[in-house]
Amino acid sequence: MTRPNIMTINPDTPAEPILKMAVDILRKDGILLAPTETRYGLLTRIDRPDTVRELYRMKRRRLDQPTAVFLKSIAEIDRYARPTVCSSKLAKWFLPGPMTVVLSAHENLPAPVTVDGKIGIRVSSSAVIAGLLDRIDFRLTATSANLSGEPEAETVAEIAEIFGETVPLYLDAGPLGGPPSTVVDCTGDRPVVLRRGVIAEEEINRVIGKAL
Repeated sequence: MTRPNIMTINPDTPAEPILKMAVDILRKDGILLAPTETRYGLLTRIDRPDTVRELYRMKRRRLDQPTAVFLKSIAEIDRYARPTVCSSKLAKWFLPGPMTVVLSAHENLPAPVTVDGKIGIRVSSSAVIAGLLDRIDFRLTATSANLSGEPEAETVAEIAEIFGETVPLYLDAGPLGGPPSTVVDCTGDRPVVLRRGVIAEEEINRVIGKAL
């Protein structure tokens, strides 16, 4: 049995040859495991519906359960979604960083990129994610590296045990076991925290209290 392709990467200063190898996989509609500023994520391009569905099949996740999308910068948000006063204030304070902002989608991209007219936006502070996005002209899924409903593994070795060679490349930045990104729905008049994470609800309320 062939061993999964695991490469060590420096999360602060990722090496160019490793980024190039990862980009080549993404351009060929492959699936990649990479570190974010919080946990490990499974990445593939959002403009290839068949590849996104394959990723979900691997995760045993239903297509009506959304994935977030990694964007290159805050400036790109209005290309994919309709910002609100709430989301703009949160973006100014917390992005790039460990927050997923849920907004009404501009484009009706196939599920699970948009679900019920909404899209989850991530602008990551990870140097690895930024390095990948700087080298491609498409955007990426931001979904957890686990089977649906199962706990997230902290190490690449554990994740590789689950997905094996179905993931062509695993980028290993060491154990990542901290809280996930905070998910906030900003489609209404007030923000609704859908998932608790790195950024506490009290911080969000403090910032929004200054805006609304």
